[in-house]
Amino acid sequence: MTNRPLSCVVSVSGIRGIVGKTIDVDQVMGLGAAYGQAIAKGGKVVVGRDSRPTGALFVQAVSAGLRAVGCTVIDIGLVPTPTVPIMINELKASGGIQISASHNPVEWNALKLFLPTGRNVDQAGLDAVLAAYRGEASFQTWSGIGGYRTRDDALRIHQDRVLACVDVALIRAAKLKVVIDSVNGAGSAIAPALLAALGCEVVPLFTRPDQVFPRDPEPTAANVRDTGAVVKAVGAALGFVQDPDADRLAIIDENGTYIGEEYTLVLCTAARLAAEQAAGRKDLVACTNLSTSRMLEDVAKRHGARVVRSKVGEAHVVDAMQANHAVVGGEGNGGIIDPRVVWGRDSQIGMALVLEYLARAKQKLSAVIASIPRYAIHKEKVAMDRAAVTAAIARLDGHAVAKGAELITLDGLKLVWPDRWVHLRASGTEPVSRIIAEAPTTVEASDLAAKVRSAVGAQVVAGH
Repeated sequence: MTNRPLSCVVSVSGIRGIVGKTIDVDQVMGLGAAYGQAIAKGGKVVVGRDSRPTGALFVQAVSAGLRAVGCTVIDIGLVPTPTVPIMINELKASGGIQISASHNPVEWNALKLFLPTGRNVDQAGLDAVLAAYRGEASFQTWSGIGGYRTRDDALRIHQDRVLACVDVALIRAAKLKVVIDSVNGAGSAIAPALLAALGCEVVPLFTRPDQVFPRDPEPTAANVRDTGAVVKAVGAALGFVQDPDADRLAIIDENGTYIGEEYTLVLCTAARLAAEQAAGRKDLVACTNLSTSRMLEDVAKRHGARVVRSKVGEAHVVDAMQANHAVVGGEGNGGIIDPRVVWGRDSQIGMALVLEYLARAKQKLSAVIASIPRYAIHKEKVAMDRAAVTAAIARLDGHAVAKGAELITLDGLKLVWPDRWVHLRASGTEPVSRIIAEAPTTVEASDLAAKVRSAVGAQVVAGH
C-alpha cells in the first residue's frame, strides 16, 4: 500500500495537522506502520493520548498500523506526554507514540514519536520513519499480527517517580494552597493527585478531560486571566496552568499575576542547582534553547553553573543535555526537563520543584520572583515559511538592524547584543515563523522585534 504524501507540519516535535484537512486517519495508520518498521522493529510500543475528541480515534488508527507490521501495542490511555517515555522505560518497550497536538487548538492532533531509549525522536529517527512511510509497508499475515493490551497504572508510576525526586516532607510542612488549571487536558487526573500527595490544599479548575478545552489551550497571559482572578480570590499561594498534554507549565503568583512560562524553567533550575551544589557537586550544567530568557544565566551564575544553548525544540535540548551531562534543562515555553524523571518536558516535576523551592525559601512567590534579575520578552508569530527565514538570514547579515550584534545561525538567526537579543526562526509546530526579542524594557523588546520584522518584510499573524 502506498501512503498519501503528508501536507501537515512535520518535525521532531511531532507530525501534526488539522484533522480532516491536513492529516487523516489513513495517514495516521500509515505512520504507525512506518514507525513500527523503522523504530520499534516489530517490538512492544507504548501508546497514549491527550483528551482531544479525536484522540481515541487516532489511537485506534496508529495501533492498527503498528499491529499490522507485527508490533504489540500497550495502550496506557489518557496520560500526559511524558508518561509515555516513562512507561517505555518501565516496560522496556521498543518505543512509544503519544497522540497529542500539545498547545494547538482542539481541531488539531498529532503523533509524538519516542525512541526505545525513552527520549523523543531525533532527526535521524524521524527521517527513518518518513522514509518507511514513503515506501511499501511490510504487513504481516494473520499469524504475525501484533497483540494489544492495556495498562491502568501509568499515572501512578509517573507520580511515584516525581515524588522520589523532591523533599516531600518539606513541601507538606509548608501547607500551600494551590490552584491547578489543567485546561481539561491530560493533566486533569495526575496533577491534582500529585499536589494532594504533596500536602497541598488543591483548588482544581478545568480538570474534566471528558469536556473540550474551555479556551485557547496555550497557557499564555491573555488566555489565563480568569485563572489568575481565581488564584487571588481564593487566597492561594500560587496557581499552576498546564497545556493539553501536560508537558508545559505556566505559573501565577499569589496576587493573581501571570509570571510567565519563562520563570518555570528559571525556578526549577534554581531548585535543582541549589540541591546539587548543597550536595557538593561541581561543574554543573543547565541546558536550554536559543529563544529562552537570559535569566537562566543569572540563576546559573549564583550556583557556579554554566548554561549551554541549543536549537529550539525539546529534542535538541535533550541532545545538549546528554552531551553535556546536564542536571536540568528545558525551554522558555514552560517545559522543564529533569532526567531523574524522564528525558523530556514534564509539568509534574516542574510543579514539585517549584513547590520545593518555595517551601525552602519560606517566601511568597512574588518575593522570589522579585529577587531574580528581570528582562522584558516579546514574542510574535509572523507569516514566513522556512525558506523565507533562510533567505532573511542573508538579508539581515550586514543590515543596519544587526549593527554591533553577534550573529548566531544555529537555528534561524539570532542577533545578540550585551543587553538584548532577538531571534527569528521557523516554527517546528505551526506553519509560521516566530520572532522573539528580549531587552531591558517591554517597549525596547517590542521595538527590536518590529525592526527585524520590517527588515525581512514579514507580517504579524498573531500575538504570542
